Amino acid sequence: MMTIPPSSAGASRRLLVCYAHPDDETFGLGGAIARYAHEGVAVDLVCATNGDVGEVDPALLNGRSVARVRLDELECAAHVLGIRRVYILGYRDSGMMGSAENAHPDCLWQADQDDVARRIVEIIRRVRPQVVVTFDPYGGYGHPDHIAVHRATLQAFHAAGDASQFPEQLTDGVAPFQAQKLYYATFPRTWARIGVRLFRLLGRDPRRMGRNHDLDMQAFLDAALPHHARLDLRAYYDAWVRASACHASQQGPLSLLPLPRILLRQLFGWQSFHRAWPERPGAAIERDLFEGVLPLEGPDLPRGTPSI
Repeated sequence: MMTIPPSSAGASRRLLVCYAHPDDETFGLGGAIARYAHEGVAVDLVCATNGDVGEVDPALLNGRSVARVRLDELECAAHVLGIRRVYILGYRDSGMMGSAENAHPDCLWQADQDDVARRIVEIIRRVRPQVVVTFDPYGGYGHPDHIAVHRATLQAFHAAGDASQFPEQLTDGVAPFQAQKLYYATFPRTWARIGVRLFRLLGRDPRRMGRNHDLDMQAFLDAALPHHARLDLRAYYDAWVRASACHASQQGPLSLLPLPRILLRQLFGWQSFHRAWPERPGAAIERDLFEGVLPLEGPDLPRGTPSI
C-alpha cells in the first residue's frame, strides 16, 4: 500500500511528473527536473511500475530482484536530480505490446484505468501542483505503460478538481484541487528526423531499434506533437549525465546515440513540451512551464484566473 504524506507548506511552485518506469524520469526529463529543483520548485514524481520486466545484467543483481535493482537506481537518480518525493504505485511492468508480459493480470496495461486515475487524483489533491507533466498519447515510443500512464494522468488531471469525482478522498483536510497546466513531454521533430536519418546512415533500421529491436523510431516521429514550450537545460546537462549513471542496469540515450559530447549536450540540453491544457493561444513558445501560473494560496484552489 502507498502512504501519501500531507502536502508540504512553503513551496510556492510545485511540479508533478507522472511517468511509468524507474528511469523514465531521468532519460526522459532529467534536465528539466534538475533545473526546476535547483530553482526551488517542489518536484514530485509518480512512478507507476516497479520496472520488473526490464532486462538487468545478472552481475548487477547481487541477490536483489530486478524490481529492487531498478527502484534502488530510481532512489539514486531522484537524489541527484533533487526530486522531493517519489510515489511508487507498484504495478507490474507491462513489457512491450504483444509480449507475454503485456497480458499479465498484475501489469499496468491490464489495470483498470479508473483505479490508476483514482490513485493519481489522490496524489494531486495532496501535493497540489500547479503544473503536471506526463507522456504524450503515443507514450513517447509506443510503450504500453507510457500510454496507460498518459491516459490515467489525463483523466486524473481533470477529475482532481471535481468534488463529485472520488469523493471518498475528501477527508483529513484534502480538498478538490485543479492544477493549472498539463504538459506532454515531446521531442523536437527536427532532431527526430535527424536521428532517423542518422540511424539509416549507420546501417541501422529505425523501425527496429533498442536492445530487443522492438522500438519503432519512425512511428515515434510520425506521432510527434507540436511543441509549445522549450526549456534551455544546457546548464543541467551534467546533472542529467550523473542521474543517468544511476540507472546502470538500463540502456539509456547516451548508449543509443554514438555522438560527440558537444552534440549530445546540444541534443539533451533542450526539452520540448506540448501544452495539453489549457489550449495554447498564439504562436509564442514558452520558455518556462510556470509562465502565467498563479502562486498557491492557502489549502484550497489558487485564487484568480491564470494568465495563460
